[in-house]
Amino acid sequence: MQVGNSLRITIPQEIAKHLDLDRGDVIELWVNDHSMVIEKKVFHYDAIWGFQEDILRIRNSLSKNIRAHTSQPFGIPLHKYKGQLTIEREKVMLKGEDTESNKPASMLFSLEDVRDAYLGWDNTLRRLKDTRAWKGIDRPLRIIIKNGKETKTLYIYAKKPEAQIYGRENENILRMFKK
Repeated sequence: MQVGNSLRITIPQEIAKHLDLDRGDVIELWVNDHSMVIEKKVFHYDAIWGFQEDILRIRNSLSKNIRAHTSQPFGIPLHKYKGQLTIEREKVMLKGEDTESNKPASMLFSLEDVRDAYLGWDNTLRRLKDTRAWKGIDRPLRIIIKNGKETKTLYIYAKKPEAQIYGRENENILRMFKK
């Protein structure tokens, strides 16, 4: 059926259950060898990230500050972890490695655990002191997560895998968190 300028489809409940689809999921739909293929859309990004306590500790490192100001076109902001960010309908997964110890690192949280999400610098991750970014582009995504009694502040810079500069996808990701 047509809704506005878009087409809408109805998927039988048995098929939706088999595909683990729920109302509001983003799907991809295409035809392959005369068959219709339906797949739940999962968003994958390359990412660097760190928690507030990580950023505060490592910004005292002269070598990391120099790298934040001289690498890539805008520098790589201060971070503790590097890897991939995956976003599904209700959950977020960060998986990679600790850049200091090279040990595996991962984190999984629900979108329900997100208390606030903001795009921009603050007193922990500072614009000109902790990265070389300019003119308001490539701002950090700051996410406040509450898990039980603990509240943590997470800073993420994400990019598409083929892109060069971290942070270019942060605004799109923020929109997903605000839905």
